[in-house]
Amino acid sequence: MKMVSILQRSISLDELDPRVLNIGYSAGSGTGVRSPGARTPERFAYDYEIEFFVAPGGQMWVDGTGYAIGKGHVILRRPGQTCNSLPPYTCWYITIDPTGDSGKTLDDFSSTRYLSFQAQIRNPAFDAIPAYMKVQDESAYIDCFSAINLLARSKSETDRLALRIRLLELIRLLCADAARGPAGRAQRQSEEAVMDTLDYLHAHYAEKLTLADLSNRANLSPIYFHRLFARMTHKTPALYLQQVRLDRARDLLLHTALTCSEIAAACGFSTPSYFSMVFKRQTGMTPLSFRDSHLAGSPVKAERSP
Repeated sequence: MKMVSILQRSISLDELDPRVLNIGYSAGSGTGVRSPGARTPERFAYDYEIEFFVAPGGQMWVDGTGYAIGKGHVILRRPGQTCNSLPPYTCWYITIDPTGDSGKTLDDFSSTRYLSFQAQIRNPAFDAIPAYMKVQDESAYIDCFSAINLLARSKSETDRLALRIRLLELIRLLCADAARGPAGRAQRQSEEAVMDTLDYLHAHYAEKLTLADLSNRANLSPIYFHRLFARMTHKTPALYLQQVRLDRARDLLLHTALTCSEIAAACGFSTPSYFSMVFKRQTGMTPLSFRDSHLAGSPVKAERSP
């Protein structure tokens, strides 16, 4: 199938406002309409689709990777992923809108399902959930799916609140199980390596630091380190390092009599002219103008020229 372009949105977990679009229980033949033993046609997932298997049997494919279905395993398909299956299998299934703004509802899902793709939400905890994993507490998932199924069509305000709580609990279970798995442990180790690199960067900002230097220190590939660093700090490594240097330069401008050339060298800028250009681009004034505007009339005002 041709690849599709899916909008991606970075969100915090506080922004989750999940809604049920579809839910049910399938015993023996899976969620499709084809006969057991016949592989279903490949299709796109337009929404977030979750299936929790209560018995072994059958097979699933997500983006071309096959998974033999086992009891107590869960499948998560994200918008834009390709999928198909080989029944029979027995599972709870649910389609959700994690942020509640897809424009689809449980009542009209049969007619709106294929009109548009949901955005893929980006969040470290959500990103860590694999396409297929074994869960720790099967009874918790069964309880959660059963409750959601009972509450989904209720119009009671109390039930609507209970439904939201149960949906958030399902997401919490998925995130917790992902964190306990191999992928989750590897993710935590990588994040800890990035945090160690941040400490190193703050201590060695005056030195020449490259992406290769920092990624080697974290024992991660440059591409993965760059992506993970940006996700954790909301800045690229280069911009983060530049900000640390600029913050230190401001402090030296206000509290020392060092010249601009000396400050540029002390903060890791390659030349005084480059320091001045970067400083002016962020603050709107040259380093000397910044010093003069903040120290006018102050006894601390520097007497040395650049």
